Amino acid sequence: MTTAPTVVLVHGMWHGGWAWDRVAGLLERDGHPCVAVTLPGQDRAPGDPTFRGHCEHLAGVLAGIPGDVVLVGHSYSGALLGEAGDAPNVRGMVFVSAFCLEPGESVASVNDAEAGSQAGVNDIRQVGDHLIIDADTAKHAFYHDCSPADAASAAGRLTPEHISTRSGIVSRAAWRTVPSHFVVCTLDRACTPEVQRMMAARVDSTSELEAGHSPMLSMPEAVADEITRFAAKVRG
Repeated sequence: MTTAPTVVLVHGMWHGGWAWDRVAGLLERDGHPCVAVTLPGQDRAPGDPTFRGHCEHLAGVLAGIPGDVVLVGHSYSGALLGEAGDAPNVRGMVFVSAFCLEPGESVASVNDAEAGSQAGVNDIRQVGDHLIIDADTAKHAFYHDCSPADAASAAGRLTPEHISTRSGIVSRAAWRTVPSHFVVCTLDRACTPEVQRMMAARVDSTSELEAGHSPMLSMPEAVADEITRFAAKVRG
């Protein structure tokens, strides 16, 4: 019997590995070992909090996992998948409303190029070298289709993010050589469906969920199903 690949789950800006708790529980119940990464940052994990530091952190996580990996990124962390996702053990990648970027692009350059984002440059505060998103803004942009309790809980756990996470320029595109799938969230207020579909056209396959920006909270079963189906495909 073939061992199921380890699913490595990477969170978006201001979040932590906790954002994947429900999805990870469902995947592990169905026999998929999971690693929910918490990237370095203020009030988060120790280490280099910059975009490059995050890329190196993810590369180190992947290097420490024996066997095959399916790498899953949400929102900002799609940029990290492009940089680190061609590690030798990565068999496939899933972008969940995530920034699937070409070399030379950044999260800011793509998300701010089109009108409509409610978590864009004008919705974020810069304090020193960090970016802050206020709880009310996060509830509206990230969690509008979540339960009020889940929205309040998640907004209360957000932490500052280094400014380079938005502006860091991508130098690689691992999705060109690693089988990849994009999950478009059609009710997303943070990364508009139009921007997502533009990026989704770059990869091998795509699907859509009628969800806001945080489907791992609002519909974890559907997200787990997307990952499971793709994992089975790349194993086959």
